[in-house]
Amino acid sequence: MRLINTIWLIVLLGISTQSAYALESKAIFQMHQDRVFQIRVLNRETGKKYSIGSGFIIGDGRQVATNYHVISRVILEPDLFYITYLAENGREGELKLIALDIAHDLALLGSETILGEAINTSYLPPSGASIFAMGNPLDLGLNIVVGTNGGILNQTDDSRILFSGSLNPGMSGGPTFNEHGEVIGINVATARNDISFIVPSRYLNDLLERSKSNAFKIGQDLKAEVTKQLIDYENGYIEQVLEHEWTTIELRNLSLPGIISPTIRCWDNSTRLNAAALYKRFQIRCANKNQVYLDSANKFVGSLIYEYFWLESEQMNSLRFHNLYEKLNKDQIDSHLNEDAVSNFNCDTWFVDISGQEFKTNLCRREYVEYKGLSDVLFTAALTGQKNRGFFITFIMTGVDFKSTLPLLKRFMEQVAWNP
Repeated sequence: MRLINTIWLIVLLGISTQSAYALESKAIFQMHQDRVFQIRVLNRETGKKYSIGSGFIIGDGRQVATNYHVISRVILEPDLFYITYLAENGREGELKLIALDIAHDLALLGSETILGEAINTSYLPPSGASIFAMGNPLDLGLNIVVGTNGGILNQTDDSRILFSGSLNPGMSGGPTFNEHGEVIGINVATARNDISFIVPSRYLNDLLERSKSNAFKIGQDLKAEVTKQLIDYENGYIEQVLEHEWTTIELRNLSLPGIISPTIRCWDNSTRLNAAALYKRFQIRCANKNQVYLDSANKFVGSLIYEYFWLESEQMNSLRFHNLYEKLNKDQIDSHLNEDAVSNFNCDTWFVDISGQEFKTNLCRREYVEYKGLSDVLFTAALTGQKNRGFFITFIMTGVDFKSTLPLLKRFMEQVAWNP
């Protein structure tokens, strides 16, 4: 009987706990359902939706916060697309872009009329606390998702909160609340499997403050503004990398730059070979997670990637080894960008001495067609003159000012050392 009572008590506690969560989320939903909107980008010619997301009333009651990626099409084609909101009660209207923060995927929109009472912002609660994401998932209507605060991700320059809840498409730009119904962040992305990401509200507060003295003007070249913000952000990031104390990676005969920033993670990326292979290959890939959304055509920029590839064989003759080495040494950036988005690569080649060894180096850049001054940089360095050993480096940065990357590349190669 005691066992039965214990089991029954556990069941009742479980039901009670679930009810508490449901009441909590229900109260927050009811508190804010009239202040969280669906944000729509509409085509003037067809009147149909091009993209949707979520947003919420902020600031003076005439302003709406959302994600930049929700409304980015308006930047590319402002004469064809425009922004509207749709409230839960069916109320709707047009919104204008007031300000944006490209690095943190935020946009501030404005209305000519008062939309309602603004939602207050607050700081992030302790890790493990319950938080509540609200938005319009999959164009199905307003919803709220309960999850857990996983804390600030330091590998993303402190600009993302880990959220153990599922953010579905359409919830981007919606608010994330603490238990008091205050906004602690803005929904931004999901990695599926109940892993999602939130932008801390402090970046929204900064954007609100900047908009008071620097709001967009009618006819302003917003693509130039996007370019400026990206270059400023990436230049600051490069400065932080240069100021950081770098670790070292040992790979066969080489000492190489390892972790050059807290935002970088390095992994073994070696391909498994079959037993009949006549050579060995080792590969290390290091990359950041600072992906910045550019627009609906060009996707993401902000990547910093460097890879090391070592090849050796005691069984192949020199000609056969050289052919294999040439085949594996490819100069490229994995990208889905077409020729309308970026130019072809323009490259310069030098043979240089690095720690007593000759390397063939290539420095390449391509330009973004719509964003003048924004470039992708590809640098490679391949070991030459070895009969049965090969090594090459690939270094990539996307969405940067070309000249700003040169001091970083210089320091990077100065830390490459050959160990006899």
